[in-house]
Amino acid sequence: MIKLTRCRQRWPNWPARLIDLTRVLVLIGLALGLGACRRGETEPVGIWTGTVINPSGENVAFTLEVTVEGESRYGVTLQNGDERTPSTGGGSWDGRTLRVPFDYYDGELTLLIEGDQLRGEYRRQWQKQELRRELRGKRGIPPPVPAPGGASISGEWVLTVGVAPNQRYWRAAFSQDGSVLKGTLIPVSGDWGSFTGTFNGQELVLNRFDGVNSRLLRGRLRPDGRLEGIVDLGLPDPVSPVRPIIGERLGAGNANNVANLPDPDNYTRVSDPARPFSFSFPDLNGNIVSSTDERFRNRVIIISVTGSWCPNCHEEAPLLEQYYQEYRAQGLEVVALAFEYTGELTRDQEQLRIFAARHRLTFPLLLAGTTEEGDAQRKLPQLVNFGAYPTTIFVGKDGLVRRIHTGFEGRATGERHLRLKAEYRSLIEQMLTE
Repeated sequence: MIKLTRCRQRWPNWPARLIDLTRVLVLIGLALGLGACRRGETEPVGIWTGTVINPSGENVAFTLEVTVEGESRYGVTLQNGDERTPSTGGGSWDGRTLRVPFDYYDGELTLLIEGDQLRGEYRRQWQKQELRRELRGKRGIPPPVPAPGGASISGEWVLTVGVAPNQRYWRAAFSQDGSVLKGTLIPVSGDWGSFTGTFNGQELVLNRFDGVNSRLLRGRLRPDGRLEGIVDLGLPDPVSPVRPIIGERLGAGNANNVANLPDPDNYTRVSDPARPFSFSFPDLNGNIVSSTDERFRNRVIIISVTGSWCPNCHEEAPLLEQYYQEYRAQGLEVVALAFEYTGELTRDQEQLRIFAARHRLTFPLLLAGTTEEGDAQRKLPQLVNFGAYPTTIFVGKDGLVRRIHTGFEGRATGERHLRLKAEYRSLIEQMLTE
């Protein structure tokens, strides 16, 4: 009683003050709670869809998923059909802006998120400059397109791309399920991975944004059954302008066009088949590795002319590592000759280290040069008509070239991919017995 009396004497209205204090604390708690709710509403986690704006002005649709990788660490996965391209390292989120590295493509995705809307850019190294692409999107998956009636474009096609004298012939493969369209384009350099989009019975759109490329095929089905449209490779003019395309189903009716399709097994060759294939370039520690080294003597060698910037090279590398592990004890060697973008020694070496770590490669990677026009031809003068990454060279125990395959048909090509793997394995086993 004495203590209570003293309290009342010092603070005569203390019960009312206590009530007021309680009210203040409740209000603070509500404010914090509402703030937390607001933060939760603007958290970046979830599925986002939108478009990438190409230098041509064309819009390429994308789908990405943001996930939590740890405390204050986020990851982004770019989705193209069944393919997933994950970011590297931990992305940072400051409550408004998400920054996520794609180290193995020397790139970074930056997104400003406001509620259910996002805008930002993806930037990456391209040759000796930085390529930037603007993104716009929103949270969630867009509503499905109504299924078309009757018409289907599933199957293999041959595309006439561009105009003379720069006209080319490519293959394409489409798979349609209602209005949902998947597919891939297959130039001689190898396929472009999975594209996704829609076909409404008359018009088709196929998109791919994988962190390196932002590509689009758009067209319509003509009454005569041919496709007419454009392909946009997502690079600045005049390097890669939007090109017109005419597509025909692959069959006897277009035998002339099919005959014009380049053969990946005969497109690149050596100038003198009787001369041993040679190379001599530094590894990632600066040590020179040459075809005349003891490790390659009387061995079968697979040489991949590659680059860390090349999606097909990323898909080929694990397969070569698999063969290396399976057949090394029987006399197989694998070596990669990399041509990188910048010409900056430290930076190019680091990109190759990231490339090797991503795929757990144990065979040597050599820094052979840059992608500057003509450099590969100067560094590898024995190759005739070289022009695709990867180009895979099979060398026998005598040092002579047995086969050169231009490009790489990846998983998106279905049966072509399975056939290529089987052919590679058969060739390796045959060469090891010679």
